[in-house]
Amino acid sequence: MLFRSCITWKNAGEKKKIKSFKIEEDNNKIIIKVEFILSTETPSKCNMTYIINGSGEIEITQELIPGVNLPEIPEVGMMVNLMKEFENITWYGKGPHENYCDRSVGARVGLFNGKVNEQLENYLRPQECGNKTDVRWVTLTNRGGIGIKISGLPLVEINALPYTPKELENSDHMYKLPVSDKVVLRVNYKQMGVGGDDSWGAKTHPEFTINSNEIHSYSYKLKGIEI
Repeated sequence: MLFRSCITWKNAGEKKKIKSFKIEEDNNKIIIKVEFILSTETPSKCNMTYIINGSGEIEITQELIPGVNLPEIPEVGMMVNLMKEFENITWYGKGPHENYCDRSVGARVGLFNGKVNEQLENYLRPQECGNKTDVRWVTLTNRGGIGIKISGLPLVEINALPYTPKELENSDHMYKLPVSDKVVLRVNYKQMGVGGDDSWGAKTHPEFTINSNEIHSYSYKLKGIEI
C-alpha cells in the first residue's frame, strides 16, 4: 500500500499519453523511440527506446524524468501481462525468498527456480510481495520450454506473480482473490524500500528512497527462448 504522499504516482503509468513516436533503421537494427507524458500532479516524462536486432532480441531503455516538486517514487519500471502458461520462473540474482533494497541482507546471489504462483507470499492480507533484487537474468517458460529471457544491463529487479499490485491491494483476504488467468511480470529499475522498522508504519530510510528530483534510467534485453 502506498504512503499517501506517493498517491500521485499510483495511476501515472496507466494514464500516460504519447507525445511522440519515431521509428529509425540503423545497421540492420530497428530503433523505436517513444516519449510519454505521465499524469502526475506536475507532469512527468518517460522516454522509451527499443532497439530490435536481426535475431529478434530487443534492448529496452527507460528514462523517467519526474515533474517538479513531486513526492518520492514507489517504483520505476515496466509491467506486462503474460499468458498463464509461462508459469516456470528461473532467475540468477538474490533469493530464494522475496527481497527488497532494504530487506536483502538475508538473501544470497544464486540460481533459483520455481513456479510463479509460489512467489505469492501467504500474508494475512494480500499485499506487495515477491520482489527479487540484483537479478542478472530471468526466464519465464511454459511446459514445453518456450518463453522469454530478460537480461539486466547490468542488473534489474524482477517480480512475477499471478496478480497485479492493484488486484492484491483491492482484496482483504487471500481466499477472495479471483482465479488468475495471467502472469504479471514487472521488470524494474528499482522499488523503494519496505520501511516499517518499528512495525508501526515508519517511513523508508532516505538511502532506500527513490527521489523525484533526479532522472532515473535503466536498460535490459529481452528475447524469445526455447530450452
